[in-house]
Amino acid sequence: MKYPAKLQTRRLQLEPITAAHSEELCELFSDAKLHEFVPFEVPSLVQQQERCARWAKGASPDGTELWFNWAGRDKETGKVVAHFQAGVKASDDKIASIGYVVGINFQRRGIASEGLSAIFEFLKNSYSIREVRAWSDTRNVASHRLAEKLGMKQVEVIKNADFFKGQSSDEFVYSLSLINDSRGTK
Repeated sequence: MKYPAKLQTRRLQLEPITAAHSEELCELFSDAKLHEFVPFEVPSLVQQQERCARWAKGASPDGTELWFNWAGRDKETGKVVAHFQAGVKASDDKIASIGYVVGINFQRRGIASEGLSAIFEFLKNSYSIREVRAWSDTRNVASHRLAEKLGMKQVEVIKNADFFKGQSSDEFVYSLSLINDSRGTK
């Protein structure tokens, strides 16, 4: 597996998640506002330790998908400020899925776009990924803005994609071609 030791951006060091990240990620995920548009609640430390153990394996339990999870550490402060994910299925379609969470106190600073841009390059160069996709609750306007900032286009609406916190959730699907994208990563 071509899981890098670390990815670097101007402001971030993206570290592959290990059990050692559990406490920092538990703190990062501790704000309930981060869970408004996802079917998850604030994790306990034990739950986060279990997540980190699953993520550190680098693959889905059935082995059909590679899982990449990075803790985004601010180079200046040394603090974990974000979590980034990418999934690559074992099929030959060369499409990856992405996800991210940026801590409440670190949002609106370009951290998500900086980290995801580095991940897009990694996926393209290490796995010949030709397209990345993201799924976002239709109510999550900030996530839509980020997808558009990254050059992603909305390609689908999934009605009743999920049901959580007492209500139905629709999702937008965003897509970006890494072959000839407008960000210059040809």
